[in-house]
Amino acid sequence: MVEISSAVKKIKKFGTFSGVFLPSSLAILGAVMYYIAPQVIGGVGLLKTLLIILIAHSVTIATAFSISSIATNINVKAGGLYYLISRSLGSEFGGALGIQLYLAQTIAASFYAIAFARGINSILVSLNLIVPEQLIALIALGIFGLIVYIGARFVIKIQYAILAALLLSLVSIFLGPNTQTLTLSFFGPGTLPFWIAFAMFFPAVTGIDAGVGMSGELKNPRKSLVIGTFSAIIVTMVVYVALAVKLSLAAPAGELASNPFVIQSIAIFSPLVLLGIIMATSSSALSSLLTGPRSLRAMVKDKVLPNSFHFLGGSIGESSEPRIAILFSLAIGLGVILIGSLELVSQIVAMFFLSVYGWINGAAFFEKISQNPSYRPLFYTPPIISFYGMFASYAIMYLFDPRIMILGIGFQLIIFFYLYKSKKSMKVEGVWEGVFFQLLRLLLKRMAKTEKGKKNWRPTILAFCANDLNKDALANILHWIGSQRSVTKMYFLKEGNLKNNAKERKRIEDSIGKYVEEKKLEIFPRIILNDDFEGAVSSLIQGETLGNMPLNTVLVDFDKNIEIDKLVADTEKLKKNVIILRNQTGFTSLKYVDVWWNSGRNGNFMILLAYLITHSKQWLEQGAIIRIFKLVEDSNQVEKEKQLLESMIAESRIENTELHVFHGNERNLKEHIFRSSEHSDLVILGLPNFNKKGYDKKIIKNIDDFTKKLKVSLIVHANVEIDFRVN
Repeated sequence: MVEISSAVKKIKKFGTFSGVFLPSSLAILGAVMYYIAPQVIGGVGLLKTLLIILIAHSVTIATAFSISSIATNINVKAGGLYYLISRSLGSEFGGALGIQLYLAQTIAASFYAIAFARGINSILVSLNLIVPEQLIALIALGIFGLIVYIGARFVIKIQYAILAALLLSLVSIFLGPNTQTLTLSFFGPGTLPFWIAFAMFFPAVTGIDAGVGMSGELKNPRKSLVIGTFSAIIVTMVVYVALAVKLSLAAPAGELASNPFVIQSIAIFSPLVLLGIIMATSSSALSSLLTGPRSLRAMVKDKVLPNSFHFLGGSIGESSEPRIAILFSLAIGLGVILIGSLELVSQIVAMFFLSVYGWINGAAFFEKISQNPSYRPLFYTPPIISFYGMFASYAIMYLFDPRIMILGIGFQLIIFFYLYKSKKSMKVEGVWEGVFFQLLRLLLKRMAKTEKGKKNWRPTILAFCANDLNKDALANILHWIGSQRSVTKMYFLKEGNLKNNAKERKRIEDSIGKYVEEKKLEIFPRIILNDDFEGAVSSLIQGETLGNMPLNTVLVDFDKNIEIDKLVADTEKLKKNVIILRNQTGFTSLKYVDVWWNSGRNGNFMILLAYLITHSKQWLEQGAIIRIFKLVEDSNQVEKEKQLLESMIAESRIENTELHVFHGNERNLKEHIFRSSEHSDLVILGLPNFNKKGYDKKIIKNIDDFTKKLKVSLIVHANVEIDFRVN
């Protein structure tokens, strides 16, 4: 019977040696040591082989540092590398890498089964029996799958016998005769490109995943993962270096490169080597089949995979083993054997693991530089080590084959965006919020120290909505001005006090947040509960900042609850621009923006606003046009003013404009505005009669008089020098 349950049967846990060191070491000292290492030495020579061993182990050592930091910072559960990555980088990124990790682990099992078949085949050939290598590999993988199906504890018991066989085979190799001198094999014939050789060798060092993959079945994961992983890397690196020297002394380069069974011929007792090959490749395959299904089950638990794949997280019978995932992985592995050779599968595994290792290092690096208070690992790793591990992994992928690297990254991105868009995976908080926060903090400090100039000036707007009827118009104006270019904050002013209305405030805040999200508005909404609207507005326009930079523009709706005259006076003193929205009908279409030109600061600011609004996505789709109007009282100056405006528009590089300069009386400006702009979608005006004596006492009446017949209008008063023509 199939049982899919989150409850995992309690089993006896493994220690550092049996749970991490043993499976990792046996996975590292597997097929590559017996079959690939001789080819590499014969193809590139001893010196380059030692360099390959050094570079490959430097990546895994850096990765071990990163694993140790992450593992000692969290409560490690089942899932191995996938669990560590997803708990640092988040569910979407972790899921994308987890699928790649799972495929690498599963394909690696096929790689080791093919290597196992090669060892068995050498015995059959000596007995004059001819059996296809693929058939042997298929049968072998099936047997390995059956062993893993029985359970992890059974596999660990077998691995003790495998360790003994491997040690005996190494003794036999090292006791074999030396027939060459290091001088002859030091540089090698150069028949194998260096990075191809590296890609062939690298799967050897990926064996550390075998131990990490057992994270859910360790007595003390924090301790065992650190000690076991580092011990396995150091011991196996010494073995590979010694073996490289020994093989260089024991056989000529040509034979090492071309004879797949050369390592048996140089041993003092070749049956021990053959036994070691069979046992070591068996162990590596078993380790891969142990860890792959556990990664898959962890992803199912996190809901990374579609619902139709959730059955893979279950078991069969009462066993706690991920038996359905084991059978699924076995099916994939059998398919890989049918289509791949040992060398090809080796290179695919290398690329997949390099990508995963790159990002486990990236996770530790970003955790450190984000300075998250929650990141307090017991094992400290300097960020430069994690950065090296990340950089080296992708640099090696690029040097090996940039096309495969790009395909691998593309594969990750496709899965990432699927998980991000579907929002079906369990939400695991990643490091990115901390990284972005730290980056924002540094940028804000930098911007605060930067001298402000005209070229990079842009409106940063603090908006206030006192009347819900103006909410849509005000939010849209903010969005159009700030879309991809600015920062805009919008305060919704509500009567009341926090003491008695905290729950109501939260309800309104949630409602506004949902409104902004549904409308896809690029604004930051806030709620203010206060019986004194004027006091709230006055305080905010003085104190609201972006980092340490005051916002430079205030936008309000034309409402009786806001004292416009006082607001204009305050913004003048604070050197902030002010925009007053008069909304009569809302936006029924998005075609014409009329600007009634004022000379100097106001005119430039109005043109800038018109440009930003008409170049937002919604207005661009409607082919929006800016119509610039200017009334000239002196008929002799009409042509001159027109030429000046044409020159300004040309220098400003604004293409979607129409220019209307005409003679008229300033006292009749209001009538001209109504006649020309009554049906326009948006009209931008300067503050009426601003320069006249006593204007401050008539601001509200003047605004009402000049806008009462307009659909939607913005009354603008600039207190900052703006030159829209700056190159």
